[in-house]
Amino acid sequence: MATGAAITIEVDDAPIRAALNAFAERGGDLSAVMADLGAAMLTSTQQRFEAQAAPGGEKWAPFAPSTLKRMPLRRRANPFLLRDKANLYSSIHADTGDTFAEVGSNLAYAAIHQFGGTVKIPEREQTATFIIVPKGAATTKDGRRVGSRLRFAKASTRSKTRHERTFKAGGHSVTIPARPYLGIDDADRTEILAIIEDHFRGLPGVEAAP
Repeated sequence: MATGAAITIEVDDAPIRAALNAFAERGGDLSAVMADLGAAMLTSTQQRFEAQAAPGGEKWAPFAPSTLKRMPLRRRANPFLLRDKANLYSSIHADTGDTFAEVGSNLAYAAIHQFGGTVKIPEREQTATFIIVPKGAATTKDGRRVGSRLRFAKASTRSKTRHERTFKAGGHSVTIPARPYLGIDDADRTEILAIIEDHFRGLPGVEAAP
């Protein structure tokens, strides 16, 4: 996969390799096999996001309590790992050719979610935007009128009376646990061998894979 930092996970499985070699020796079209293998592994990888589990079924590490605390209530009620905006999930794709089938992502942060690691965030300058609510203009949830107060501005109101404050956010580190989504397990191996056998049956004079 083309990306600024490439990381490859190579599956070297003896039974799969032997089946592919036997198919090629019989004159089979490996590109057709690889296309089907890529599609199958793409589906398997997408299902791991839905199951929130690694190859083999081990559940991904849950959100840290501090992360859950920072979440909006709508997300906290049903937190879904690696699927907040679905960018990583949507970036997963298959690439195949005559001799290969790859499944992966071209996002820069795809690797750290696969393997885990620590991200260092340097000190930075940030700007917070506020609006002043005029006296008597605000109403609490229980219907009470309140006086002037300072609150974070909504995006839709920032073009009106806007007050900005600039501050420095200190540098810190964030540790992200590994949540593997790439790779194959026993179920995938069974599916891969079944796909190869199906292609074997399509060869002239062949009823099944050796």
